[in-house]
Amino acid sequence: MGTATRTVGEMRDLLVTKAAEDETFRARLLAEPNAAIEERLGLKIPAGFDVKVLEDDRNTVHLVLPPTAALDEADLEQAAGGIDWSYVGKLSFD
Repeated sequence: MGTATRTVGEMRDLLVTKAAEDETFRARLLAEPNAAIEERLGLKIPAGFDVKVLEDDRNTVHLVLPPTAALDEADLEQAAGGIDWSYVGKLSFD
């Protein structure tokens, strides 16, 4: 996938597209999100950093809320531009 820094939104788009095209990947992403993401994006998710993958259906839509802690100006600027994984959890793209 390369070593360029991607925003969470860009990585999410890559994962959602792959999950829409590949049922095996979709099932793995739901069952073992960290492992599936590491394999697909070629990065290492640090211990203690968990990714939760939910699937909407006809009767359920998930609404994701931001953390409750107040953000300072630097955090707000980062969020406005898209937070990258290195900012969130110091992930490496080795």
